[in-house]
Amino acid sequence: MSASAEFLEEPATQPWLGRRVGAYRLLSLIGGGGMGRVYLAERADGQYQQQVAVKLMHDDEDHAGLAARFKAERQILVGMDHPHLAKMLDGGVADDGTPYLVMELVRGEPLDAYCIARDLPLPERLRLFRSVCQVVHYAHTRGVVHRDLKPANILVTADGVVKLVDFGIAKRIAAGAATQTATLQPVMTLEYASPEQVRGEAVTPASDIFSLGVVLYRLLTDAGPYPAPTTGNRYELTRAICETEPQPPSRVAATRALRRRLSGDLDAVVLMALRKDPPRRYASAEQLADDLFRHLEGLPVQARRGAWSYRVGRFMLRHKAAVGAAVVANLALLAGLGLATYEGIEANRQKQRAERHFGSVRKLANVMMFDVHKSIEYVPGSTPARELVVHNALTYLDSLAAEAQADFGLQMELAGGYRQIGDIQGGAFSANLGDPKSAMVSYDHALAMTRLMAGTAAMNAQQQSAVDHELALIEQRRAALLADQGRFEDAVVAAKAGIAAAEAQLRTEPSYKNRRLVASQYAQLAQVHSLAHQPDAFLQASDRAVHELEAAHEQQPDDVEAVVNLSSVLALRGNYFLGRDHTPESGRLALESLRKSVTVQDKAYASHPLNTMLGRNLALALNDLGTALRHLHEAGQAVQQHRRAIDILSRIIADDPRNVQFKGDQASFWGELSTSLLAEGDIEGSLGAAMEAVSGYESLPPDARAGVLTQYNRGSTHTLLAEELQARAKTRSKGADAHADRQAACSHLRVALPILEDYAKRFGLGPDDDALDKTRRGLQRCA
Repeated sequence: MSASAEFLEEPATQPWLGRRVGAYRLLSLIGGGGMGRVYLAERADGQYQQQVAVKLMHDDEDHAGLAARFKAERQILVGMDHPHLAKMLDGGVADDGTPYLVMELVRGEPLDAYCIARDLPLPERLRLFRSVCQVVHYAHTRGVVHRDLKPANILVTADGVVKLVDFGIAKRIAAGAATQTATLQPVMTLEYASPEQVRGEAVTPASDIFSLGVVLYRLLTDAGPYPAPTTGNRYELTRAICETEPQPPSRVAATRALRRRLSGDLDAVVLMALRKDPPRRYASAEQLADDLFRHLEGLPVQARRGAWSYRVGRFMLRHKAAVGAAVVANLALLAGLGLATYEGIEANRQKQRAERHFGSVRKLANVMMFDVHKSIEYVPGSTPARELVVHNALTYLDSLAAEAQADFGLQMELAGGYRQIGDIQGGAFSANLGDPKSAMVSYDHALAMTRLMAGTAAMNAQQQSAVDHELALIEQRRAALLADQGRFEDAVVAAKAGIAAAEAQLRTEPSYKNRRLVASQYAQLAQVHSLAHQPDAFLQASDRAVHELEAAHEQQPDDVEAVVNLSSVLALRGNYFLGRDHTPESGRLALESLRKSVTVQDKAYASHPLNTMLGRNLALALNDLGTALRHLHEAGQAVQQHRRAIDILSRIIADDPRNVQFKGDQASFWGELSTSLLAEGDIEGSLGAAMEAVSGYESLPPDARAGVLTQYNRGSTHTLLAEELQARAKTRSKGADAHADRQAACSHLRVALPILEDYAKRFGLGPDDDALDKTRRGLQRCA
C-alpha cells in the first residue's frame, strides 16, 4: 500500500502510533480513505522481520456498517492470490474492538504519477495498463467487483510491477443487494464511477470496465473524459457521467503526434470501454486487454470490427513487421476468416463459402495450437502467451465440433488441444499456472474423446497410430498428476496404459520418435513407483528407461526431450541409491547417477540457454547432487550445488513470474540449501534460507500446496526452521532474544504438525522418515 490520493490528515496526537495490533507494531501513517487509515507496521513478535501495511477502521458513527465492510474486504482478499494484487497477510480485531487488516507493503506510486514522472512512452503505458486489466479480470473470475478503480488504487513499484490495492468497497457479484451501491456514493471516487454506480443501480464487472476506461483515458491524454467545467461540480459531473458522450482521446491530446497515435484503434478501444450502456462495453477486462495487445502488435482490434479494408491493411502491416510467431498465427486466423468470407461473397455460393470457412479456421487454429505453441513452449516468460494461443485455438475448434462430430481428424485435434490446456493449467511436464484440478479435468476430457475415437470401426493404420500416440501422451500426463495427488494405484494403471499405447504405435510405425516415446513412458512409470515407495518396481522400470534413453541420446544427442527424460531418470536413481542404505557402494552409485544427470543436462542447457525446461531440469539435478553430497558429509560442496540451482531457477522465474511449477521448485531448493548450511555450521545462513523456503511454499496456490512432494516439503521445512531457531536460541546470550527464538520455533512446529499429520494419513511415511516424530517431540518441549 502507498499514500492514497485522499490522504486524511491525522490529528496532532496519533493514538495508534507505537501501539501493537496483533503481531505488528504501528510505526507511521501512510494514508487513508473512506473506510480507514493505513499504517506502516513491523512484525513485533520476534518470529521474523517483516514490514507490512496495516489498515485500521475509522472511528465512525456507522461503526456496524464499517465493520461489515471490513469483514467483507477480508473475506474477499483471503480467497485471492495474483502477482499484481496486494496480498492480505492477516486480519483481526484490536484490543479496543477496532477491526484491522494486515496487507503486503507495496512501495509504489499511483499509476498516472508513475507514468508522468518517467515520461513513459505510449506503448509502455499500454503494457502497464494491460497488467491492470489482467488482475481486474482475475478478480472478476473470482466473483469480485472492485468498484473503486482509480490510479491511486493501482500502484506501480520501482521495478515496474503493477499492484492493485484497496478492496474496501468491493463486493461479490453474487452478494445480492446486501450492500446497496447508493449507500457507497460518499465513499466511491465519482470521477471514475460508472453511470450505473452513480444512479445506484446494480453493479457488475461492466462497471469496473467503465472505470478502467476512465483510467486509460487519463493515461493516454493526461486529462479526464468529461468537459473541464464539470469536474469541480459534483452535480454537473454526475450528469456528464450519465449523459455526456466523451470526446475521442485523440481530440484532447496535447500534441499533433499524440493525436495521430491515438486516432483510430485507441479512440475506438477507449470509447467502447466508456459506453453508457453496460452490455455494449467490453464483455470482460480480458477482452479490453486483448484489444490493447492487438493494437500493440499491429492486429485488428475488436472495437473496430466490420471495416474490411482496415483489417486487410493491418494484415499487410503485420506481415511486413513479422515480429513473433504466436502473433502471426493469431493474425493468420483472423485474415483467414476474412478471406473466406470475402471469397464466399464474391462467388455467391454459400455452401462453398462455409466449406472454405470451416477449412480455413480449422487449419489456422491447428497452426496456432500445435506449431506456434510448440515454438514458444519453453521460451522464458511464455506461460501467459501459451495460455492465450491454445485457449483461442480451442475456442475456434470447439465451435466447429458440433458441426463435425463424426470428423475423426477434428476430434483428435480437439483431444490434443485439451491435453495442452491441461499442461498449461497444472501439468507436470511444462510451465503451468498451478491449477492441477482443472488440469485433470482437461486431461480426462481429452482421454474420453480419444477413447471414443479408438472405438471407431474401420480405422486405417494411420488413424490407429494417431490414436495410440495421443493416448500415450494423455496417460503419461494423467499418471504424473495422479501420483502427485497420492493416487498411486491409479497412477500405475495410467502409466502402464501409456506404455501399452506407445508400444502399440511403435509396432505400427517403427521410428526413432516412437522408440523415444516408449522410453519416456517407462520413465514416467519409474517416477510413479519412486513416489509410491515401491523399490523393486522402480528399479525394473528405471533400468528399462535408462537403457532406452541412453540409446536415444547416443543416436540423436541434440534431442532435448530425450536429454530431459534421461536426466530425470538418472536423478531418480541417484536419489534411490542415496536413500537405500548408508553403505559406500550405495553412495558411489548415487553420486555416479547424479553427476551423470548434471553432465547430460549441463551440456544441453549450454547449447539451448533460452529453453526453460532444460534450465529447470539442470537446476533440479544440481539440487539433487547437492543433497547427495551433504549425505556423504561434503556440506561445502553441497552448498555450492544448491546455490547454483537457485541462481539458474531465479533467472528463469524473473522471466516467467506466473509459473507456479518453478516457484515450488525454488522453495525446495532453499530448503535443501538451509539443511546443507546447517550441516556446515552456518546457523544464520541456514535460518535465512529456511525462511525463504517457508515463504515460497506459503505463496503457492492451495491446490499446488496439496501435491505429495510439496505438502511434505512444506511441513518438514517449517520443522527445519523451528530446529534452526532452537539451535540459535542456544547460542544467544540475551534471554529475551533466546526466548523469542524459542517462541517462534514453537509457532512453526504448530504449523508443521497438521500438515505432516495429514500427509501421513493420506500417503503414509517411510520406515526411516522421522519428520512427524521430530515435530511432535519438538512440540512437547513447547508445552
